[in-house]
Amino acid sequence: MFPPRERLWFCLRAQPKRERIAYESLLRLEEVEALLPLIRYCRLRQGKRIRTTEPLFPGYLFACFQPLVRLNAVRYAQGVAKIVQFGGQYPHIPDAAVNHLRQLLGPENLLTFECRPEPGMEVKIGAGPFRGIDAIVREYLPGKERVRILFDWLGRRIETEVSAADVLLPDSQFPRTLAMGTAPFSPKQEKPAS
Repeated sequence: MFPPRERLWFCLRAQPKRERIAYESLLRLEEVEALLPLIRYCRLRQGKRIRTTEPLFPGYLFACFQPLVRLNAVRYAQGVAKIVQFGGQYPHIPDAAVNHLRQLLGPENLLTFECRPEPGMEVKIGAGPFRGIDAIVREYLPGKERVRILFDWLGRRIETEVSAADVLLPDSQFPRTLAMGTAPFSPKQEKPAS
């Protein structure tokens, strides 16, 4: 079934919302290496843009271990629901795929997306007197946390400044696939109540 004494990477299913607990408990096991890829991005909460960090693959993480020696210890680690199986078999992940993922994530195992609007970006105003209006970013003013925008209003082009927290970035700013080209990704973006 498995080669003796060979360490292999496996995909694990975590218990709901317990990926970090599973990751930390796996790190405490001898001869087990764990990987929990994370993503940091901005989302709206109660009309304010906040930075959030979540698992890149919600509900999943990875572990490297000798399956003939550590399978049960990993399977029953705190926070782990199960080792992913197909047809009763535990498929392992090639080292090259894990190494590529690690290169993308860097030493912190974190993929970060900037939260600020860029010039030329099409955005929607999420709050204030211009709420719901589509606009184009002219300039981001980091010192004042404001954005200079351009939009059409009653047949005229208007340029004004709004709070950066009121600017909704389009979903298209988040990549739909990782550089690997295999893993779909679409973070949930909260929308303010109408």
